[in-house]
Amino acid sequence: MSLSRRSFLQSSVASAAATGMFFSSTSGARGQSATESSSDEKTSAAENSQSPNEQPIFGYIGTGIRFHTALGRGGTEFGPGVALADVDLVQLGRAQQVLVDQARKHERPLVIHAHEDYRHVLDNKDIDAVFIATPDHWHTKQVIEAMQAGKDVYCEKPVTLTIKEGQQILQVMDQTKRILQVGTQQRTEFDHRFAQAAALVRHGRVGELQRMTVAIGGSRECPPLPKVAPPKQLNWDLWCGQAPLVPYREGDYVDVTGWGAGFPLGRAHRYYRWWYEYSGGKLTDWGAHHVDIAMWASDKLGSDIGLIEIDPVMVEHPVPFQDGYPTEHDRFNAATKFKVNVSFADGLEMVVVDSAQEELGFDNGIMFQGSEGRFLVNRGKIVGKPVELLEENPLPEDWLKQLYGRPAPASHIAHFVDCIKSRETPISDALSHHRILAVCHAVNIAMRLGRKVVFDPATDTFVDDYDANSFLDREQRKGYEIKV
Repeated sequence: MSLSRRSFLQSSVASAAATGMFFSSTSGARGQSATESSSDEKTSAAENSQSPNEQPIFGYIGTGIRFHTALGRGGTEFGPGVALADVDLVQLGRAQQVLVDQARKHERPLVIHAHEDYRHVLDNKDIDAVFIATPDHWHTKQVIEAMQAGKDVYCEKPVTLTIKEGQQILQVMDQTKRILQVGTQQRTEFDHRFAQAAALVRHGRVGELQRMTVAIGGSRECPPLPKVAPPKQLNWDLWCGQAPLVPYREGDYVDVTGWGAGFPLGRAHRYYRWWYEYSGGKLTDWGAHHVDIAMWASDKLGSDIGLIEIDPVMVEHPVPFQDGYPTEHDRFNAATKFKVNVSFADGLEMVVVDSAQEELGFDNGIMFQGSEGRFLVNRGKIVGKPVELLEENPLPEDWLKQLYGRPAPASHIAHFVDCIKSRETPISDALSHHRILAVCHAVNIAMRLGRKVVFDPATDTFVDDYDANSFLDREQRKGYEIKV
């Protein structure tokens, strides 16, 4: 008979009592996980759980910076983390120690399985939900396979690398009825500044909304990177996944603090976002946050909003491009400077720029401008006349509940856990993420082609544009295809 949640926890306690801790590590061929029974009779622990106080059991796929800054400790505040996967064995070991520390803190059994292949985590029948924080090009495949394995999913943004991947995720969500929350935490955190911005717009505090300026920074540049052997702890073939298997490249260490601290410039780890093969540059990095808030606030999340015209007024890439593809492959290739005008069918303009410093005085954030005023919001502040006027004319007392359609969550991860139990759609949901990310992808496609495109959100295609439509999907390396 397969293990129930109770028997799993009891056996874990016994193991912990006998040995102090228990680790399982697999890096070779995929096989049965240590906590997996051969029986297929067991339903997921989430389906068996009836008590609102019962803790979900978590697995973690991808153990880089987001694991260490938010997900590892954040998730284990709500339930035990029993398995991890990463293709970098050094990162995997560091993450394993985080879960050990958290298990001790919460006086839980130290039963933590560490795997190089993420499918071992999905094979574990005791796991209710997984946190996915791998490089962007892996997200869709892992999200889909996790849902197909009966897991609820928290995935870091961007969930997709192409527009078709978003369609595939929505299809599998409909088939499996799993919960999928996206890591667009600006909707629920940062002292609700971004939620307040959305409420101000929706309550008419700028009058008729006319323009949204979204400043997201530009991708970074690097010198030519030589071909070198991958680090011994890194499975480069598995890291590449669907992307082409190309020579590993790595340069000198440059950052001692900040996002790239501790890693050399290269194709993997913290610099993958500046390669179109693995990500979408700043459009799917900060754009997935700020474009999300802009479209959320302006109610542009439906498929019935009409055609969207996208005009790349100015674009600079660090390498030459031909037909939308880089012609040099030894340096970062995502756009470093840009200004793109996005025109919605009702006349609303959204300007996506690397910096609005010269024109409007800010480098990062969203400025909402209307017929009766303007204000700026970013992670540090929300300022402008409409904000000042709240003293004498506040928003309704229940404005936050009106916006969310429910009481405000305590935190983004707490909300995910609540949705696992209630089966409600998260505030940072997959459908609206697909809508905003389709626009981000379309902006990237226009920048790569270097010309205007017209996107139809009703069909998720470009109007009469063969070249632009060729970017809706990508070629998948054999053995790593998405199966829906």
